Amino acid sequence: MSTKKNAFAIFLADYRNEEINKGNKPSSFQQLSIKLAPIWSSMTDEEKNKYKVLAGKNKEKPLAQISDQQKNSCDFLSMQKYLTKMFEFILNDKELLEKKFILLHINCHTHNGEQYYFPAEIAALEFNLINGVSRTYHKIIGISKIYPRGFAGGMREYSDLFHQICCWHEHDDDYQDILLEFLTFLKDGNINQTDFQEGTLDLPYLFTAETEIGMDIMKAKSSLERFYSTVFPKDGAENYKSVFKIGSINQLLLEIKKKMKLNLDPQNIRPGMSVHDILESDMFGRGLGCMYHEMKDIAFKCSKARVIQWMSNICKHISTYTSLQIVPGRHIAAQLKDGSRMIIENANLPLTKQDLKLIDINTFKDDSILPNRIESSILTQTQQNSYLSDEENDL
Repeated sequence: MSTKKNAFAIFLADYRNEEINKGNKPSSFQQLSIKLAPIWSSMTDEEKNKYKVLAGKNKEKPLAQISDQQKNSCDFLSMQKYLTKMFEFILNDKELLEKKFILLHINCHTHNGEQYYFPAEIAALEFNLINGVSRTYHKIIGISKIYPRGFAGGMREYSDLFHQICCWHEHDDDYQDILLEFLTFLKDGNINQTDFQEGTLDLPYLFTAETEIGMDIMKAKSSLERFYSTVFPKDGAENYKSVFKIGSINQLLLEIKKKMKLNLDPQNIRPGMSVHDILESDMFGRGLGCMYHEMKDIAFKCSKARVIQWMSNICKHISTYTSLQIVPGRHIAAQLKDGSRMIIENANLPLTKQDLKLIDINTFKDDSILPNRIESSILTQTQQNSYLSDEENDL
């Protein structure tokens, strides 16, 4: 039975990749499982064998990879314990609403067969539930001068399938400046050489998807470690492995729901309401990706668009069961007159609604989500105003 199940999962992934390659919005695995189950049942053994072979190859992993997976399992358990303890120390609703989290998505220069991962695109977003986005970071990173030449074909095949940032194209490759800029964002302050030399660099947890096609926690962590070791090749492996703490965004959402006691709500266990489904819903379109991916008309493959999607879906889901007010442009994308969308990526950015050229500039006011409007009632289920129910609504 397990071989059949694994083969079916490979079949779903293959179908989903075809959707992406055609430029279509990819369906969730939950949706695909329902849609494709009859097709799978009607397939001949010969047709299914292709996927069984791929599933079998997926199980044949080298010892080094098995060792890495064991270490990643230990890291995952440590992350779960950290998250549980962190939420235990959140004393009240106000503190939970104002608690800031950083979401991370990395598109990698990748050769899967060689387990080679290096950041091609890094996007990070800091937010809290009450105010939405506070800060964002985004960078496309070149590797044309240092990529292993024997890996070129496999890396090109991977990039064509996913992010389309080719390994031999010219992009910013001043790795030390990029790393320091990224770490400065994470610390929200200045970073200097002594932080590395003295081993005093203490970064916050970064939350990313446990697994998705082409990216997961292991690849994100591995790519950042390789990036760090490229900048500081003399540092020991344990030093750069301990710098980055990568957590599961799936687990983060679960802990938020548990703290708000939303995990006890019967609506949260109905079909289509898994954490994965919540995070992967509402793939946003034009205007939320970086310029590189916007120009290629594949914004949904952009790391920047992905972290915005995750943040928006978390906030929308929580607002469905509480009195949390959603503000377009801060929690979810605001729609502009030209049909594109935007998020105010810096909470301190001095933009007026007139500057943003929104369709209706009078619907929302910045003071509509002041902390004193959301007190203990945040945990009581309320019916949302109709104009807040969907990010598709124009301002």
